[in-house]
Amino acid sequence: MQKSIMATGCMPRTMSLPEQFELAAEAGFDGIEIALNQEGFFSFDGPAADTAAVAALAARTVPVSGMLAGPMWQISPTANDPSERAEAARLVRQSIAIAPDLGVDALLLVPGTCKEDVPYEIAWDRAQAFIRGLLPDCERHGVTLAVENVWNKMFYTPMEMRLFLDQINSPYAACYFDAGNCAAFGWPQHWVSCLGERIKRVHVKGFRSSAGRDASGFVRLLEGDIDWPAVFAGLRAIDYDGWVTVEIGPYQLDPRKHVFDLSSDLDVLLRL
Repeated sequence: MQKSIMATGCMPRTMSLPEQFELAAEAGFDGIEIALNQEGFFSFDGPAADTAAVAALAARTVPVSGMLAGPMWQISPTANDPSERAEAARLVRQSIAIAPDLGVDALLLVPGTCKEDVPYEIAWDRAQAFIRGLLPDCERHGVTLAVENVWNKMFYTPMEMRLFLDQINSPYAACYFDAGNCAAFGWPQHWVSCLGERIKRVHVKGFRSSAGRDASGFVRLLEGDIDWPAVFAGLRAIDYDGWVTVEIGPYQLDPRKHVFDLSSDLDVLLRL
């Protein structure tokens, strides 16, 4: 397994992309997970030269371990407005097309969300239709859409995630397993054994169960009560040898130290 850091989740937004790459390399990470911006440098509608510049930056520092498929929290694949769903598909198509230029074979996809006016069964059907509509692009570019288990009122159990993916039934639809995100609803190691080879990428963050279902429960990797030995034993049992990416928000006073601390914490987990 190789260790990576999620730039958008761990580093301050005031830090430029080159600075983020350089800090990841300095802190000892093997890769960095990034996202296209909605405007400015390396954005969805930006010039191809920006992608070439990021590729050159990665060659000089650390490789791109993965990318976000798009701003799917803000522009949802399960929205009631068809034009919003169409815009979400357009942005993901752009991400799929760009990913191979950066050596990326998987995109983190937030598949939408359930809301009071978007019932679960509707969100489920729309999310599956959204992914199926993108599969030809995925196959053409060799890029997998990895659906993450996020706090979107969907996929509370690994059985739900497995059924969702199995119904799509494509090698280009997989799971982006976040061990911290499921700790409030069960045991992360159960997700690993249930999903098996469907897991394409892994996110890690600590979680303190006493917080219940509150975001204050997310803590550093070596804090909280996730059974990391069991999680990593499960990953080795399914022969997972891909990227393990940490995602925990930065310290307010010293965000650089935060990145170095994340690197050393992740070293401890990978030694398991």
